[in-house]
Amino acid sequence: MVPSSWPLVACSLWACAAAGAGAWHFAAGALVAALGGLVGAAATTATRRAALVALPAFLAAAAPPASDPPPPPPGLVRVHGRVDRVVRTPSLGGALLHCGGLRIALDEDLAALPGDTVELLGHATAPIAPGAPATLRGVAATARVVPGPASLPRLCAAARRALEAQLLQLLPGEAGPLVAGLVLGRDTRPSAATQSAHRGTGLSHLLAVSGAHAAMLALLFGLGGPRGRRRILASGRRTAALLVLLLAYALITGGEPPVLRAVFGYALAAWAVHLGRPFGATAVLLAPALVTAFVAPDALFGASFLLSYAAVGGLLLAGHPPRDAGALRRWVWAPLAASAWATLLTAPLTLWFFGQLAPWTVALTPLLAPLIAVLLLGGLGLALVGLCAPAAAAATAPALAAAANAYLAAVHAADALPWTPLPALCAPAPWALAVAALGALAMLRQAPDRRGVAAAAALLAAPHFLPRAEATEPFLLLAAVGHGQACLLGDAAGRRIAVDCGSVQVPGRAAAQLAEALVRRRLDLLVVSHADADHHNAVPLLLERVRVDRALLPQQLVDSPLARQLAAHGARVAAVPPGALVAPWPGLVVAAPALPAGAPDNDQSLWVRADVGATRVLLTGDAQELGVAAALAQGLAGPCDALVLPHHGRANANAARLLAACRPASCLASAAAADGPTRLGALAQAGGAALWSTGLHGA
Repeated sequence: MVPSSWPLVACSLWACAAAGAGAWHFAAGALVAALGGLVGAAATTATRRAALVALPAFLAAAAPPASDPPPPPPGLVRVHGRVDRVVRTPSLGGALLHCGGLRIALDEDLAALPGDTVELLGHATAPIAPGAPATLRGVAATARVVPGPASLPRLCAAARRALEAQLLQLLPGEAGPLVAGLVLGRDTRPSAATQSAHRGTGLSHLLAVSGAHAAMLALLFGLGGPRGRRRILASGRRTAALLVLLLAYALITGGEPPVLRAVFGYALAAWAVHLGRPFGATAVLLAPALVTAFVAPDALFGASFLLSYAAVGGLLLAGHPPRDAGALRRWVWAPLAASAWATLLTAPLTLWFFGQLAPWTVALTPLLAPLIAVLLLGGLGLALVGLCAPAAAAATAPALAAAANAYLAAVHAADALPWTPLPALCAPAPWALAVAALGALAMLRQAPDRRGVAAAAALLAAPHFLPRAEATEPFLLLAAVGHGQACLLGDAAGRRIAVDCGSVQVPGRAAAQLAEALVRRRLDLLVVSHADADHHNAVPLLLERVRVDRALLPQQLVDSPLARQLAAHGARVAAVPPGALVAPWPGLVVAAPALPAGAPDNDQSLWVRADVGATRVLLTGDAQELGVAAALAQGLAGPCDALVLPHHGRANANAARLLAACRPASCLASAAAADGPTRLGALAQAGGAALWSTGLHGA
């Protein structure tokens, strides 16, 4: 006899395969849809007829995506369009406005809702480099907002806005954005430090509204857990009312797919209980996936969808403790086991998408989840009370603020622990992943139980931690990061040296380009040339994905937060005092000009001379006239084949002397597109050197 869940399994598999393939490539989706039609046409069972769902799923995925409008020309612009979304960053005092396909960074908050029409003045800049997006900054004070027509999305957005305003007003400091983000979703963002601490500790799933938050509310409402079935059967009206509340919460938080999937799953489960029909784990997982294939096919291969399903699979494998279990097993060991299983099953995906693991999340998630539940329910209650009884809300807000600050303190304290996070050792080769996948399938076939699943997950994660040698072909990569610098050197011994990692415009781009260029997720040496943020503000992001064995810093950074953060991640940190010269290995010299302590930070930049194969490269940081003069006097600026121009190629009175001393065949400038060939680059070209600028030529 065919199990009753098999038709649903078959429908979900065919729909997800067709939608996922169609979202990836039209021909692949068409092939799956055609194959499904052939199987369905010859069907004799319900399982085979399920293949017919492949065609409509493919058609839903194959709809042409809306094209973004062309970026506005650089300069002063007037923006007029329909508001799609407003993301607020209270810690920065600004907001991000999504309007007609444009992303506009506002200097302050704007009282606009999705569906409104807005007109404002802004300033557009050209992309910082080829392939980078253009930026558009708007002035909120010049905005004229025309309310849009009444609609359910606008009503939900207005409710969210009102609740958010109450939380930000009642909870001072970082507590307000934290609770607003936890309760109402990603359109309220906490500070960058809080987001970084959550990433490092593996607690980002607690920070963003997801299916876990809907599950918490469902449990608090009595729709889940061992007693949920009895409560659902006791009162159909009560169950319907609670499901409506859950749906309203999902819509107010922005209709995030994970939340909607969770609400849909609870609604189906409640309906099945009332009908007396079975609704096991298979249906809980596959029914929302079937809906996703039609509503949001692009999400099928996304990190959110895959991670949420892997986590739910882990929780189902962990199971519930028996009813006669003691308090220790029920409240300590069971949550730890559930967290361990969820972490194990999500580990291969976390390594694939983010190149890291966060082992501490096994203990931190069950430890902090009750506090998250308090903040979730307390935040909702406080916001609603604030709308109805401001005095009562003001009296109870300090207690919730204390809970939020305790949670923040715990997360930041955990972020100081080792292995927060644990980067992968390497980017595995495709053949290694294929072998691991075949081994995992064989393991599941041999042992289709919890042990087999655990072994399969470990096999899929293993390639990220197997040693893999770097290529020995020497290279230099100067990343295209706009105003800033991120440079990666590779020598014939396979060593990897990074010189700076930062950007004014896009720090994340600097860290990503360096990390993606590393086959082995390890830097033998990181040199930070000087104290300006545009040369090191992406180092914390880099440390989340890459190990750093050794770091050399200028004297003014020896007691800085950057030095402490590097040391906390296991790097051996040393300073290069003025006038000193360090040779970590043959072919590499890091030197600091002999300057007084009061000299400008730019002039105190470290100079790096490296042999990249047969090519000698000289990097000069942001040295200006004084720094260049000191380097020339000490002999640091000798002949080289390639010169990375100082201070992003800006004018320098000693530039002619520097070029004469170095006689480079090629000059490189880490600059933005708006800088053009740069002043020093034009001077170098006039002297016969080839010029490569990241703003004009990309990385």
